[in-house]
Amino acid sequence: MAEVTKEEVTESEDFVEIPPPSGEYTHLTPFKFLDKDDHSNTALIILNQKFENITLTKVWSSTVLNVCADGGANRLFECFESEEVRSRFIPHFIVGDLDSIRPDVQAYYETKGTTVILQTSQYATDFTKAIILTKIYLHSSEGKAFLKQGPIESECGLLEYSRNKNITNESVINLYALGGIDGRFDQTISSINQLYKLNVSDPNINLYFLTDCDLIFLLRAGTNYVGYESKSIFNTSAKLPICGLLPLGSNQVCITTKGLKYDVKDWKTDMTGKVSSSNAISGVKGFIVESDHPIIMNIEVDFS
Repeated sequence: MAEVTKEEVTESEDFVEIPPPSGEYTHLTPFKFLDKDDHSNTALIILNQKFENITLTKVWSSTVLNVCADGGANRLFECFESEEVRSRFIPHFIVGDLDSIRPDVQAYYETKGTTVILQTSQYATDFTKAIILTKIYLHSSEGKAFLKQGPIESECGLLEYSRNKNITNESVINLYALGGIDGRFDQTISSINQLYKLNVSDPNINLYFLTDCDLIFLLRAGTNYVGYESKSIFNTSAKLPICGLLPLGSNQVCITTKGLKYDVKDWKTDMTGKVSSSNAISGVKGFIVESDHPIIMNIEVDFS
């Protein structure tokens, strides 16, 4: 008879030192945009949902590539009442089927030097098109020149170029998305779906969704170490940042954690059973999550 593993839950101190694990692990740095390290492989995609200026300004200066997915350009434009401020936030590219962007917004950014790329295919979302563009841009100088000079076939030229050139980025890309988790529920679920798909197709891309109150990303199967300079860089309040571990895939997930307020061991979670919400982060500079399947995590942010 197989031995039944006992689940454990342990309450931790508010501040605990958790060093990186020994052996093989995935190192995630979701708050890299807040530190002063190299940001050469860090990009921002703006989607068509409302977001706060403070979140935008925090991430904009730490990314080497800024892309609007179609109507995301409207959101960026509407962020600022002052032309003086608006003119400091000019995206490198706008991409999509362009059915949502306002003509005056498109004209404004084109006059400021933004490259607008029409991709009419309805077999991919504008978000997916922006991700493909990001992969091409960060892959090589040849890719950058193609995006700027073309010619780019207007239906699915970016995807065709990526396939023909076998675009695969071996180095880690930190990709932040604004406006992906809010508004219509189907679009939010589509964003979560993108996390799971990228985990299979492009495991070198770490996709992070930023909202006004939290940061959302995927932890891979195996051992994950989530590191940061200090909790204070993303949480200015006195209380511990709240977090959740959410099994939004099709599998039951078994997790073990070190560095959360309520650490668990061999704890099984799924959408018809237990879900870890309203936990908190105790790790001073990082924490560990071991998981037998991918799982979604959210971490509360407070930039006020």
